[in-house]
Amino acid sequence: MASMTTLLGVLAFICEGKLDFGSFCFQRTIIDVINLLFLFVFYLLLLGGSVKKHQSSVVNIRDWISLVVSICCALTSILYLGAGLWNLIAKNDGFNNLSWLVALVRGLIWISLAISLFVQKSQWMRFLITAWWVSFSLLVSALHIEVLFGTHSIEILDIFPWLVNILLLFCALRNFIHLVRKRAEDESLSELLLEEKEEKNQTEICQASFLSKLAFSWINPLLSLGYVRPLALEDIPSITIEDESNLAYQKFANAWESLVRETSSSDRRNLVLRAITKVYFKENIIIVVCALLRTIAVVALPLLLYAFVNYSNQDEENLQEGLVLLGCLILSKVVESLSQRHWYFDSRRSGMRMRSALMVAVYQKQLKLSSLGRRRHSAGEIVNYIAVDAYRMGECLWWFHSTWSLVLQLFMSIGVLFSVVGLGAIPGLVPLLTCGFLNMPFAKLLQKCQSEFMIAQDERLRTTSEILNSMKIIKLQSWEEKFKGLIESQRGKEFKWLSKQQLFRPYGTVLYWMSPTIVSSVVFLGCALFGSAPLNAGTIFTVLATLRSMAEPVRMLPEALSILIQVKVSFDRINTFLLDDELNNNEVRKIPLQNSDRSVKIQAGNFSWDPEITSPTLKSVDLEIKRGQKIAVCGPVGAGKSSLLYAVLGEIPKLSGSVHVFESIAYVSQTSWIQSGTIRDNILYGKPMDADKYEKAIKACALDKDINSFDHGDLTEIGQRGINMSGGQKQRIQLARAVYNDADIYLLDDPFSAVDAHTAAVLFNDCVMTALEKKTVILVTHQVEFLSEVDRILVMEGGKITQSGSYEELLKAGTAFQQLVNAHRDAITVLGSLNSEGQGESQGLAVVRPEMFNGSYPTKQNSEGEISVKGPPGVQLTQDEEKEIGDVGWKPFLDYVSVSKGSLHLSLTGVTEVIATIGIMAFITWQVLIVAILAMVAVNYIQGYYMSSARELIRVNGTTKAPVMNYAAETSLGVVTIRAFNMVDRFFKNYLKLVDTDATLFFLSNAAMEWLVLRIETLQNLTLFTAAFFLLLLPKSQVTPGLVGLSLSYALSLTGTQIFASRWYCNLSNYIISVERIKQFMHLPAEPPAIIEDNRPPSSWPPKGRIELQELKIRYRPNAPLVLKGISCTFREGTRVGVVGRTGSGKTTLISALFRLVEPASGKILIDGLDICSMGLKDLRMKLSIIPQEPTLFRGSIRTNLDPLGLYSDDEIWKALEKCQLKTTISGLPNKLDSSVSDEGENWSVGQRQLFCLGRVLLKRNRILVLDEATASIDSATDAILQRVIRQEFSNCTVITVAHRVPTVIDSDMVMVLSYGKLPEYDEPSNLMEINSSFSKLVAEYWSSCRSNSYQNFSSYQ
Repeated sequence: MASMTTLLGVLAFICEGKLDFGSFCFQRTIIDVINLLFLFVFYLLLLGGSVKKHQSSVVNIRDWISLVVSICCALTSILYLGAGLWNLIAKNDGFNNLSWLVALVRGLIWISLAISLFVQKSQWMRFLITAWWVSFSLLVSALHIEVLFGTHSIEILDIFPWLVNILLLFCALRNFIHLVRKRAEDESLSELLLEEKEEKNQTEICQASFLSKLAFSWINPLLSLGYVRPLALEDIPSITIEDESNLAYQKFANAWESLVRETSSSDRRNLVLRAITKVYFKENIIIVVCALLRTIAVVALPLLLYAFVNYSNQDEENLQEGLVLLGCLILSKVVESLSQRHWYFDSRRSGMRMRSALMVAVYQKQLKLSSLGRRRHSAGEIVNYIAVDAYRMGECLWWFHSTWSLVLQLFMSIGVLFSVVGLGAIPGLVPLLTCGFLNMPFAKLLQKCQSEFMIAQDERLRTTSEILNSMKIIKLQSWEEKFKGLIESQRGKEFKWLSKQQLFRPYGTVLYWMSPTIVSSVVFLGCALFGSAPLNAGTIFTVLATLRSMAEPVRMLPEALSILIQVKVSFDRINTFLLDDELNNNEVRKIPLQNSDRSVKIQAGNFSWDPEITSPTLKSVDLEIKRGQKIAVCGPVGAGKSSLLYAVLGEIPKLSGSVHVFESIAYVSQTSWIQSGTIRDNILYGKPMDADKYEKAIKACALDKDINSFDHGDLTEIGQRGINMSGGQKQRIQLARAVYNDADIYLLDDPFSAVDAHTAAVLFNDCVMTALEKKTVILVTHQVEFLSEVDRILVMEGGKITQSGSYEELLKAGTAFQQLVNAHRDAITVLGSLNSEGQGESQGLAVVRPEMFNGSYPTKQNSEGEISVKGPPGVQLTQDEEKEIGDVGWKPFLDYVSVSKGSLHLSLTGVTEVIATIGIMAFITWQVLIVAILAMVAVNYIQGYYMSSARELIRVNGTTKAPVMNYAAETSLGVVTIRAFNMVDRFFKNYLKLVDTDATLFFLSNAAMEWLVLRIETLQNLTLFTAAFFLLLLPKSQVTPGLVGLSLSYALSLTGTQIFASRWYCNLSNYIISVERIKQFMHLPAEPPAIIEDNRPPSSWPPKGRIELQELKIRYRPNAPLVLKGISCTFREGTRVGVVGRTGSGKTTLISALFRLVEPASGKILIDGLDICSMGLKDLRMKLSIIPQEPTLFRGSIRTNLDPLGLYSDDEIWKALEKCQLKTTISGLPNKLDSSVSDEGENWSVGQRQLFCLGRVLLKRNRILVLDEATASIDSATDAILQRVIRQEFSNCTVITVAHRVPTVIDSDMVMVLSYGKLPEYDEPSNLMEINSSFSKLVAEYWSSCRSNSYQNFSSYQ
């Protein structure tokens, strides 16, 4: 009631103290109040947009009529504003009359009407504006008609506005007609409008108006959709052109290149930082202006508080002065809110562009990195540069602008203190400056800690990546504890520096948190001592409010400095990487084919992987290859065969000479490189689909049977690094990729090592000799049987081409080539004798089910794809990462709180502070509760509305970041293949798409957060304005200045407190998604325990090495078909068992079952009578030795690779190296056993890596040894030596040999033939040769191939 009386008093005061409801003044004032209500709703819609989903209208009417009327409205506004300012300055009516304020308000109304003519985005807005124009025009017209009838006159100042009102009425009529037409169009063209809406959503921010951008209303359609249903990646609009990573990278690359040219090689520090500054300096000027406006607005608030308290101290009530103060408060808070929101958003948007530019720059550098550079920066490190260093740039600009603006805010607050308390502020500077100087040593310590932390993190991530990539061999060797300890020790180093950093931070933070309390006490003491200012309510509350504005910089600066230190470290790391050695494009000169008959020409070429080593890798290479020739390269392990191919590719640094390559190249690496994706994607490799050529490539590479066996055919998904494909399948897929590419020159690096002998013959005949008949082929191979078919053979030894010529010419010459041929001849001579008569006595009993003998072995046409891996229809072999949908309730929160309660406490603290603040305000002006409660309800609703979309955006973002990192890691592993196929641009474009998708989620998440915060600030500012307004209306006697100061000082902090609480809650809700993802990983089924205490085998187990398979059935997934289908047999102790079968017949699965990498679906495996499934995995695997199909080395030294657990002496290691033919090579190295091994053993050939794996088992000496294609990448001569060594060293052991080379298993005691996961044959090789067995057919095929290809030739020269 008191408030209503006060309001009526204000209206009476406007009309010269008379409260006459029938007077022209009173009625005109009522119209002004109605206009203000319309104006308030109009701006509320502009700021907040329509919260509910709405249909955007067609293009706004922007014709000449609207323009003319808008100009008239603006002129009317100028008329009123001028009159108001004149009255205010001249004080014509005395300062006690509010005619100046009325004129200013009418000026504001008219300028708003001018704006409304161009802001009609939604139907709601059109209805509101039309209603406003109609009501205003009709009311004013009615009033003026009444005045004309009553007084027969009208004021000149009212004539022009009345005419403009009539024009507004005409515009309202046009609007109404347009709305009717629009509705009719909506009904008839709904489909078209849906498409237009979709298009608009794709580029919403580009088409958004100024006011829409100001209020972040352009994101409304996405939030509306997210509120209706969970968002998916398909719902996310594409990023704008100006934010695309390609544009950001091009700008950065231009700046980078110009800086590199301008600076000397000795002074290239901070080039990345300088390039980024050069590119983004201009767009950050706007951000600086926003930050500056926000800082000024924040610092002005204590002065406004001071003015309010002084106003309450006045004896006379002067409402107009109070309203001016309220207007200043509103202006200050609006400026603070809008400027801060756009500072935050624009700085993160600019940071996103920086992030994208650097991520792309690192990726592009990776594509250009030389072999030397790749040795210095592993795949794990490069991913770290992208995932950690470049990613950090998304927030760095926000922290940078925060730092300088907070410093400015601190100094401006000090200035406010001086203006309020004068000299009394001087003593307060002493503790403040002391805290500042004490923080300097902390900053230096933080920088050192951060640098060391990043180095330690790099090392840990690199090791983690290496372990994950080599997990299979780690499990087979039971090295989990060793590598777990390694990770933990590296994590310990990382944690040491992280903990130091976190321990140093509190010291600085405590100093800054204490400083406001200390400073305020010292300031009050200074005021008392100097008498510079009275310690009244105005002074005290202003000082406290000023110190509160100083508290933000005090709290944030230590963290800001810490973040900037981290950013500086990241800039330095990226700078070092981008300046590293690049591949020299001049290493190889590529010449168009034209009419030349040459394909490759190398003259006096000397090449070295390490330019610092005096002895080159390849010496004096002179080579000329004619177009269409088939060239074979052979030689012992480590001779430089692969290096010769790298020389042609330009991958190995050239010391001298010249390399000329004529036209395009296709390359098949020795270690298969397969991308994540479908089989078809891997074969097409970015080329358009040509069905005929595609089918021919598949058949030529013997992939047709494999593809037919897959449920999804060639659309079957391949896992990372081809994990769900066999070695032979991976090799044939990349061979098909090369064939389909239709290049001119083919470089094939031992492509037949991963397939069986028969398939190798098929590949050689159908692929190399037929499909590539007219192509130039350089084939590195250890298969001597194919050499007679090629045009020319290069024999390499010690990095030199020692012999060159046709098969017949080299046999005549003898020497190195003769040794290779002799080794192969010895092997097939044994086969020949076995083929003619069975020899040998039975050394073991074959325990085989009789019905198994009836199995038939596939013919040549059925050579591949024996195991059907068909699963349930529609289920791929690999699956996408799962993600939750919608609100999953409190479970993730509770999981997180059980570990860390900090964030929840902070959020609860913020909510408590908001409630306490409102309580204090309500104690003084209870009316504020009405607005405050409504605002809190609205905040809760808007927060929930926002969370529906934000939660899904974060979830989707969780699935878009990983592909960026995986793609970079995948590229790092296959960069040689990518460059060989000239696919750098394609991979670069694909990476740009991945980066843009990830950036879009970052961009939209930030926009959505600012959308939320702006609306929360608007609602809480309404509470503040209401409190201030009621404080002005309260009688002087009812409220003391102290209470005014108390209420306003808390009210001013209300918005910040609410934002703090809301941000914490929303961030916690968003990032709790990480807990969901980690939980999904934690709940994956674990393998059996390493040790089962109750079932530990004796330490001497196994004493004999007898292995019994009893009805063994294996499947890889619960619902998948059987891969091994009931195998029963016995491997007698001390026997050598050869396991043969086509590629994919189940050989590797059998080995996996023996090591329990996969658990039996049914049946048993007994070793010396003990069921291996009853014991722990460590107890089992420590007693088994294996040389795996894919030889794996780890980053470190030769010693740590041979003896990771440190169990053996150097003498024992040297003996093992001698036996595996590596002693000569390693003893010639400067550091001997401490010589380095790079990531995945890249600085050693594949054959040498297999020899290292042999060295490991020679040291281990277990009773059971498994050789899984152990010598596939080794020449026949070395293979013969190693087989002899294995026979000698493991004469009393059970040796299981899985091999594609028939000679490797022919001298076994028993041969096990697998076909389609079954065991058709298991007997002595001599017995199997006597009957029409599958094994005899396999030997006959191999023998036939050898005889036709080589035996007839070299037998005539022996």
